[in-house]
Amino acid sequence: MRSLSIQGKAISHGAKRRQRGFTMFEMVVYILAASILFAAAFDRYREFPGEAERANFQAILAQLNTAVNLQMMRAIVSESYSRPSELEGGNPMDLMLTPPGNYVGAFNGVDVSTLPRRVWYFDESTQELVYLADSAENLYRTDAETPVPIDSVRFSIANVYARDGSGGWEGMMLEPVYAYRWAAVPLEIPAAPAVPGADAL
Repeated sequence: MRSLSIQGKAISHGAKRRQRGFTMFEMVVYILAASILFAAAFDRYREFPGEAERANFQAILAQLNTAVNLQMMRAIVSESYSRPSELEGGNPMDLMLTPPGNYVGAFNGVDVSTLPRRVWYFDESTQELVYLADSAENLYRTDAETPVPIDSVRFSIANVYARDGSGGWEGMMLEPVYAYRWAAVPLEIPAAPAVPGADAL
C-alpha cells in the first residue's frame, strides 16, 4: 500500500509538472525559431513567384477535376447518361459550388491582352476553360517534338467512349486541349547560421 501511495504521489507530481507547459525561455526560443523559418520561407517564395502561382493553379485544377468527377458519379448512380453529353463543352466553373477568386467570367471572342494574368476565364467561342499564366518560365506545350513555351493552358469537358467499336460511354473528364508541362521551381531555403559557442554546449 505504501509503494502505491508513493507511486501515486510521483504520478501526481509529474502531472503537475506537465501541466505547467513551456517555460518563458522555451517560448522565446520557439517564437524566435518560427520567425526565422517564416522569414526565410517568405523570402524564398517572394523570389520565386512562379512556384506560388503554379501551386495555386494546381489546387484549383484539382477542385475542377473533383467537380467533374462528382457529375460523372451522379450520372452513373442515377443512370442518367444524357447529363454527361449536356455537360460536354460546358463551363467547368459552373460545376463548382464557389468559383475561385481569380475566375473572371465567360467571354465570347475576348481580347486576351485586355485581361489580367493569373486568371481563369471561359472562352465561349471554343468552349474551353483558359488559364492565363503570369510567371510562365517553366510552362511548355509538349505535344510536339520540341517543347514550346506558352503562357496559357486550355481545358475542356469531354466524354470518354469505348474504343472497341461499341461506342459505349465510359466516363467524363476534364482534359487539357493540348499536352503541357509546368515544371516546378526548386526552392532552396538557406541553412540557419551557426550560433557562436554552440559546439561547446
